[in-house]
Amino acid sequence: MSPRYGASVREELIVIDVESLLAGVVAPDVDELPDAEVALMVVEVRRLVDATDALWSRLLAEFDRRELWRLDGARSAAAWLRRECRLVHPTTATALVVARAARALPASGAAFRAGNISFEHLRAIAPAATPQRREVALRADPIFARAAVWMNPRQMGNVVRTWLQLAGE
Repeated sequence: MSPRYGASVREELIVIDVESLLAGVVAPDVDELPDAEVALMVVEVRRLVDATDALWSRLLAEFDRRELWRLDGARSAAAWLRRECRLVHPTTATALVVARAARALPASGAAFRAGNISFEHLRAIAPAATPQRREVALRADPIFARAAVWMNPRQMGNVVRTWLQLAGE
């Protein structure tokens, strides 16, 4: 951790050794795998990608909550992400919306962190998670989380848009 992000260092610092994790992801010779194994791996690796996205979103939500981007003089979290992570504006804006939604909606956030729903699912749910409708969204959140497991992100977006209309938005 760079000293610029905090004067105090905890005794037990949690460090994710990304290089070791990447080295542990062994790329098998997929040409030699049986069809059923390829199909299974496609699904399982997608779940891994979704869980990794969820971890990044969780870190991003905390980074944003603490306004750590201010320490470098950035004007916003999105500006900091564009500079430090080499992302474009629409990507940073979407990432922040999803990170905030995962934090605001516990059931959907938990499903996302478990790899049961994708970043795109949570992106579809995110419009329900505004501060103005927090209380009603918290009641709908378990339903959103369960529905997202069985729907694709487009279908989930339709559900959320319908919910917003019925909720008076």
